[in-house]
Amino acid sequence: MHSEEYLELHYDLLSHRALLSCGHKAYVLPDIYETKEMAQAAAQKFAWEKLGLKERAAGCRTAADLPVWLR
Repeated sequence: MHSEEYLELHYDLLSHRALLSCGHKAYVLPDIYETKEMAQAAAQKFAWEKLGLKERAAGCRTAADLPVWLR
C-alpha cells in the first residue's frame, strides 16, 4: 500500500461506532460494534471490498492481512 492509503480506525467507546480514514477521506462504518476488534475486522473488510485495496494492497492475500492503525 502507498503511504496515502494507510488505514486508521477511530473507535468511539461510548457510541460503539467506527470511523475509517484512508488518505484524505473518511468513512463512517454503517454498523455498531461491541469491541474495537470487531470494528477493526469490519474496517479491513470494508477497505478490501469497497475501497479496492484487494487489487492495490501488495502482499495482502485477504482482508485480514490489511494493516489498520487503531486510534
